[in-house]
Amino acid sequence: MHFCYICRGMTQRMIITFLLGALWAAGASAQTTRVRGRVTDAADGTPLQFVSVVFPGTTTGIVTDEQGIYALETRDLVSRVQASMVGYAAQTRTLTPGTFNHVDFALEAVEFGIGQVVITPGENPAHPILDGVIRNKPRNNPDLYDTYSCRTYTKMELDLTNIKPQFRSKRLQRNFGFVFDYVDTSALTGQAYLPAMISESTADLYRSSRPEFKREVIRASRVSGVENSFAVAQFTGGMHGDVNFYDNFIDIFNVRFASPLADGGRAFYNYFLVDSVVHEGRKIYKIRFHPKRLTTPVLDGEVNIDSATYALQSASARMPKGVNVNWIKHMMLENENRPTDSGSWFRSRDRVSAEFSISEADSSKLTSFIGTREVAYSDVRIGEPLPDEVLRMDNNVVVRDEQPAQHDETYWERIRPYSLSEKEKGIYSMVDSVQHVPLYRNIYTFINTVIVGYWNTKYIGIGPYYKLASFNKLEGFRMQLGGRTTTNVSRTVRVGGYVAYGTRDEDVKGGGSVELAFNRRLTRKLTLSARHDVMQLGAGQNALTESNILSSILSRGDQRLSMVNRGEAVYEHEWCHGVSTFAGARMQRIFANRYVPMLRPGGAPVNSVSDAAVSVGLRLSKNETVYRMPFDKQYMGSTYPILTLGFTAGIPDALSGSHEYYRLEAGLRYRPELPPLGYSDITVQGGRIFGKVPYLLLKLHEGNGTYFYDPYAFSCMNFYEFASDTWAALFWEHHFNGILLGRLPLIKKLKWREVLVCKGVWGTLSRQNNGALAGTEADLLFPVGMTSVSDPYVEMGFGVENIFKLFRVDCIWRLTHRDPTPGQDTQNFAVNLSLRLKF
Repeated sequence: MHFCYICRGMTQRMIITFLLGALWAAGASAQTTRVRGRVTDAADGTPLQFVSVVFPGTTTGIVTDEQGIYALETRDLVSRVQASMVGYAAQTRTLTPGTFNHVDFALEAVEFGIGQVVITPGENPAHPILDGVIRNKPRNNPDLYDTYSCRTYTKMELDLTNIKPQFRSKRLQRNFGFVFDYVDTSALTGQAYLPAMISESTADLYRSSRPEFKREVIRASRVSGVENSFAVAQFTGGMHGDVNFYDNFIDIFNVRFASPLADGGRAFYNYFLVDSVVHEGRKIYKIRFHPKRLTTPVLDGEVNIDSATYALQSASARMPKGVNVNWIKHMMLENENRPTDSGSWFRSRDRVSAEFSISEADSSKLTSFIGTREVAYSDVRIGEPLPDEVLRMDNNVVVRDEQPAQHDETYWERIRPYSLSEKEKGIYSMVDSVQHVPLYRNIYTFINTVIVGYWNTKYIGIGPYYKLASFNKLEGFRMQLGGRTTTNVSRTVRVGGYVAYGTRDEDVKGGGSVELAFNRRLTRKLTLSARHDVMQLGAGQNALTESNILSSILSRGDQRLSMVNRGEAVYEHEWCHGVSTFAGARMQRIFANRYVPMLRPGGAPVNSVSDAAVSVGLRLSKNETVYRMPFDKQYMGSTYPILTLGFTAGIPDALSGSHEYYRLEAGLRYRPELPPLGYSDITVQGGRIFGKVPYLLLKLHEGNGTYFYDPYAFSCMNFYEFASDTWAALFWEHHFNGILLGRLPLIKKLKWREVLVCKGVWGTLSRQNNGALAGTEADLLFPVGMTSVSDPYVEMGFGVENIFKLFRVDCIWRLTHRDPTPGQDTQNFAVNLSLRLKF
């Protein structure tokens, strides 16, 4: 489920959400029969947990939570709701179809005139049924069929809740009064809500198990308020966020919930066979499941199992309170399946509803957001050969090149499996109207600046704001002003530049770039850039940039900046989804200063080092989710390893004094999921430099000069402490997701999560490049204290993340190279801070 991807790609949608949050507005879905209420004991008013609440005549139902609360929603025509529990008389109430109903039950206990009961130990009657489900997964789980294809219709809605009438000031009523006509009530929360975004898409979905792939062709898509919706359309289909109860773990918002139908489900849940009913001529077993503990992400609810085939007929599950998941106050999963004409079972409907909030307390009055995603399946074909054009597709999600203008309201009425309410249809025009209000545009500009880093006028973006002012030992106080063109100028060419000045070195710096995007769907992009500015050589990939104000505030004093003149051209060519090549050329001159000295072996100073090089690279991934924007893209991760290869060749005498060398590099990143023990982030890197080069062109191992944690740098290592021309490095983190701290009294209420960190590097230096040797043959002497790392460098530590849901603190110890070294302020222990926004 990718509401977060949509919000990330649609800054305008985010602005509407924040704007309506300022109004204290609210959100969910319409033209459904929605019912919510509480079930209590009639005698004393005690809330009753595990009460079965259903729409009679259907299998749509749920059990009450620990507070006796239930919530049901259906598009089927129903007029009654029933609550029942062993030991109590069942009650049925009448509903008003097509709207929200609040129905409370007060069940009365009944006495049974039965004789003596003898209880003997025996097998839980639910277990043989679940064993049958597990045995029959190969014939009932659609993802295990040889092939299938189907048509999907997906509707997603983002809404706001906790609307307060007293916040409708005269000014807000004057600017936005029309939006309050769309207020309704959510079954998920029982609160009023206001729609802020709606999207619809229709797609063809294809799946094969041999070879294994899943591909989706989005035939049409529209998102409220978005004209050019290609960047968003790839996330509006039915494939992203697929919920399959047959899987051992259900992945939602990057949180892996244990499935009630998992092969090892008994380790997580207690099961109860509560009833058997006949639905459409088939006998259905109703099995409730409740979590044994909340130390790992689990669910609570009910599954309905077909007695003849042991197939899942339907399921409803909610996230219980107390699970260590951030930002989600409520979540409901619903799934319905039907037998096809061939007898095989397939999904007919999936629905996911979640309330996102800063506070997870039910008493909170803060604005929260409700996301709803509903997928309807039709035209199911199982076991048929897939079209050749689908087999040749190089992307898991393909957005067809059709004109959105052809998809008018008549088209959507025709392809929808159900009709939208007038309020749902009106959301599109409502959101468009909001965008033309001046107050909205002002708030949009402010929030867009915070998120993107640039204050965008119509044609020019000014920024980034976090580089406007900073300070360091080389430059003193630094001031910078920059800008770049917006997509209103061009969606294929972007020009940017900046100018900066330091009060200590009294030097004017600057740089500029031109980006030419030839293709967005598969990246074909040329970037030309030039700069005269300071750089930190040997910084990690995720390090704070040199002129970032945070790098100044969090500096621990180990800054060794170098003035660099650099011109560069890089072309990226994405051949197919997951296969990209890079070609580039670079010319640079690195200047010496008091922090980065350059001396010949005889002691003669050198003013600068020149370098001219060409390079090629390759990046390979599989099933990786990529969010694409006009000039940038963001990799969202893959369940498979990601491989990178690079080759650089130095061109001798292309610049005065440039060197001939050859540099090979390789990297592998992998994030294996190990539920319920969490997940690991593993990165392995290695390389070799052939030829004689000055130490500035060696592999300068990644130090960390700040108190900010960098996962791809060594927290206790200084800049210019180690260098290599042959090296191998490992960066490993394991995130336990609170499985240990979640068992400790009091601590578990904080929902902290533990992290284990291990990093190490080994490398050697050939004699011609080792500037630390007496009588060295190297071009330049090493700075005092810099050596090879032939004795491996290792550091380990632990961290606690999810502190106040945002912060992470790591304690890292250096395990090797602990002895003091002249010229180095050896740090054997470091405390690092970082921000991590995770569910």
